[in-house]
Amino acid sequence: MNRVVVGLQWGDEGKGKVVTYLSRYHDIVVRYSGGANAGHTVNYGTFKVVHHLLPSADFTKNVGVAIGNGVLLDPQVFTKELIELKERFPEYSGDIFISENAHVVLPVHKEVDQRVDEVLKIGTTKRGIGPACADRVMRANVRITELYDEKKARTLLEKNLSLKSLYNLTFDVEKILDDLLNFYNVIKDFVVSSIQMKRILEEKSVLFEGTQGVLLDLDVGTYPYVTSMNCSSSGVSAGIGFPVKIDETIGVFKAYTTRVGEGPFPTELFGEEGEALRRAGHEYGSTTGRPRRCGWLDLPLLNYAIEIAGVDTLVMTKADVMNGFDKVKVCVRYKDGKELLSLKDLEKKEPVYETFNGWKSLESKEFDRFVNFIERETGRPIKYISTGEKIEDIVEV
Repeated sequence: MNRVVVGLQWGDEGKGKVVTYLSRYHDIVVRYSGGANAGHTVNYGTFKVVHHLLPSADFTKNVGVAIGNGVLLDPQVFTKELIELKERFPEYSGDIFISENAHVVLPVHKEVDQRVDEVLKIGTTKRGIGPACADRVMRANVRITELYDEKKARTLLEKNLSLKSLYNLTFDVEKILDDLLNFYNVIKDFVVSSIQMKRILEEKSVLFEGTQGVLLDLDVGTYPYVTSMNCSSSGVSAGIGFPVKIDETIGVFKAYTTRVGEGPFPTELFGEEGEALRRAGHEYGSTTGRPRRCGWLDLPLLNYAIEIAGVDTLVMTKADVMNGFDKVKVCVRYKDGKELLSLKDLEKKEPVYETFNGWKSLESKEFDRFVNFIERETGRPIKYISTGEKIEDIVEV
């Protein structure tokens, strides 16, 4: 059985924990998009692991992991995560596969990212993802497969860095090349071709792990305030290099809404209301540490993401964060009365709220009413509810 987990908001929905929990039902977890701009935090109880590049498999159960060609690999970050994997889980014996067609994030990409964002003011993570994607499209970036051949790697690297003169940036080619070749020596035993990846995954039950969220998808998100890749369920096949059949698409959403960076946010709360949600949910970015913008749940946006991603079932996270709130609001429509068919005028939308009595615990009737309401409004069952930070803090409804 093949399933995919996607976020239905602007990322930070708690996908990492959900993927880790669900991975026990699969042979392997595959990351198909994103890069080190992702930050999936998993709480094992006695310690936490933040996944930037390694898929969020349950390493205590030896679930395998694979990285598709749609992922941008930062050598420094990935090497650090491999070291941490060995230290945290010395008994781990699961398979690790990396597509040879995955692209590399270079130091120059991070420098360009900072400079470009000063002008565009998107609010990126400064991890070099956008510039690396741009170089990928311009056929001037380095892939894992080129690192097998120093001559090819040097040629592509020199072409790439020569373009950076446009930004008045200079870098030491020899130093970067040496670092890349050393990185390849670390990962070479994990590297497979697209055909090999296809044959491996066809023999396994696969859980595909999305990064960011549908509303940050390059094509169907709140452009231009989006990530640089297709992080919705539509990105799976492109991100691993061949068509796959998905048996179930699982959408993860918070019981409220958060966003990092710039862009429209109809239900955003300001002042003490927003700060109360931020404090209760510890809403600070796993990758950047930036405080997240917080607001009430937005059903028009949630339904948009559900339909775009073809979601079958839902996972609600962080409802426990609102334990003790006197009132909880949900945006049920916008004042213009129109169905949300496009995000082009989202900044003009004014929310209309329905107010619910708050709950003391997730066992209360008030919370049940909240869940039942969302299921009716979305037309999708909430199959799992996260009740806390740890992996096991999930209830299967």
